[in-house]
Amino acid sequence: MRKAAAVPVLALLLVSGCSTATTEAEAKPSSPPASAAPSTEPVVKDTEEQSCLKLLGTDGQGPLNQMISIVRIGGGTSSVEMSAEDARPLHSEVLAIAGDASADMAPLLKELSSPTENVIMQAEKPSRAWMFNAESWTTAATELQTQCEPYEAAS
Repeated sequence: MRKAAAVPVLALLLVSGCSTATTEAEAKPSSPPASAAPSTEPVVKDTEEQSCLKLLGTDGQGPLNQMISIVRIGGGTSSVEMSAEDARPLHSEVLAIAGDASADMAPLLKELSSPTENVIMQAEKPSRAWMFNAESWTTAATELQTQCEPYEAAS
């Protein structure tokens, strides 16, 4: 198909000169590159209820309670009672919920996942220092518990 179109264009160019070819090229509608086309689909985020139901899971065994149960804070120290192998799926689950959560919940969820992130990072590089802000994590966990409390009966 391209060859069939190219022959008349070349003939036209030879007969009439470059100005006609330029005019014809300008007359053709140019299509923007596919990567430059803006998406017309809106990004749909979970409602607070949907995020909370994911966090709470069934029978109180969701990622929120799992995270709270594995973190130990006291006496100026903190630790996570979970292996890196067990931490990876929990960490991924919380980050997936954060990715779908509303803008006000996402930072809390990312902070909630920080203990498992530390466990994973230390397993990958044992010399890495433990970087955990117990106060920020406690605030995030408490806020999430408070936000999700109304949805606890539905889980």
